[in-house]
Amino acid sequence: MAGLESIELARLRHRASRSISENYATNDSNLMNPENTKLNHREMLLEMSKNKDVMVNETVNKCLKPTCIILQHVVSYPFIVLRRQCQLHYDSTCYHIVPFTLIPVAYRLMKIQGVAVLWKGFGTVLLIKGLTMAVEAFLSEFFDWPKEMSSITNSKSFGKHLLLKCVSLSLVTPFYTACLVETVQSIIASDKTAFYDVFKEGFFRFLQWNYPQKGRMLPIWILVIPTVLYGVLKYTSNIVISKCVKHSLVKYELYKVRQTNVTSNKNSFADGEQFEAISDLSASAISDAILYPIETIMHRLYLQGTRTIIDNLDTGYSVIPILTGYDGPIDCFVTTVTQEGRLGLIKGFGALILQTIVVGVLYKVIKISLVKIIDTYDSSNPSTSTTNNTHSIQHNVSEQFNVGPSTSRSVIRSTSFMM
Repeated sequence: MAGLESIELARLRHRASRSISENYATNDSNLMNPENTKLNHREMLLEMSKNKDVMVNETVNKCLKPTCIILQHVVSYPFIVLRRQCQLHYDSTCYHIVPFTLIPVAYRLMKIQGVAVLWKGFGTVLLIKGLTMAVEAFLSEFFDWPKEMSSITNSKSFGKHLLLKCVSLSLVTPFYTACLVETVQSIIASDKTAFYDVFKEGFFRFLQWNYPQKGRMLPIWILVIPTVLYGVLKYTSNIVISKCVKHSLVKYELYKVRQTNVTSNKNSFADGEQFEAISDLSASAISDAILYPIETIMHRLYLQGTRTIIDNLDTGYSVIPILTGYDGPIDCFVTTVTQEGRLGLIKGFGALILQTIVVGVLYKVIKISLVKIIDTYDSSNPSTSTTNNTHSIQHNVSEQFNVGPSTSRSVIRSTSFMM
């Protein structure tokens, strides 16, 4: 009997093992159908690729806004210094309308005076921008004028918003004039100034609103007119041009979507930080180009009577004093056109062209680099191991069911292309 019991147990164990293997094979045959598996994995890979693209785009978009601020206020500053010195040189022989003539002069300046020659007054400019923001915030709280465009609901509130800009520009004009002196004065022919000198000079000019401080210096109320005109025109043109550029980008993106037969929502494009960044940079460059003559007149009036010495950008080796005698904006315009020609109003325009090219190239390079870095980090992140596991599962399924290698490679190739 003992022998029979051992035989029976062995038979039961054998049948249980066979039953498990049969059930496993049955489940495999139902769940691992080659056609269904290929479709499921194709959809899974495409969905993960789309999710990854969305994650990368969102991360890049968050970095674009600070990138544009750095490009507009830091990278552009050396070109602003060069073009302002060209605007002020009333007796120059080289107008620097194109950037090719300006590059060798800038190289000679840096060779003699160092790289700091292109960053004169940078700290002062930041202080004045902070002062302008503080004045706008104070006026907005005191008079209940809307400070941001998002809070504007009708034409009346927009008028109050423009009035806020006009009043703040008028109050800060004396400090703008003092800031321009530190931006363009030559390092080798001028004494080093302290950071509070711009506030001291601006305050003195503010107290003498109706009368000039000394010599040929114009009273502040005359300088307020071109300052407010230039500031309001630049602000409104930035808004209009930015909206036009953004609308054109959305239209072009929708056109490409229709060409590829891919459905998308217009609002998904309109809310993108990428379009905001491109439209802001484009609006800034276009508005600067349109208002360039007004900026030239305004800066010449600012420096009159200040006895400022600037670098001679005809050669890059010498310095020249600013000695002008304009009576006002109209006299400055007529005198400039008469003595220097119409091109005298756009002296140094090559610096603006060079600035636009450099900013555009750097924006493109930074954007591509951000996409590459974030994509590489996402691929090396352990949380993305699911994607690698899916590729390995697909490879095993192809080998188990003798699926052709061309099908498997086509899925992977299409997915990597969309990434």
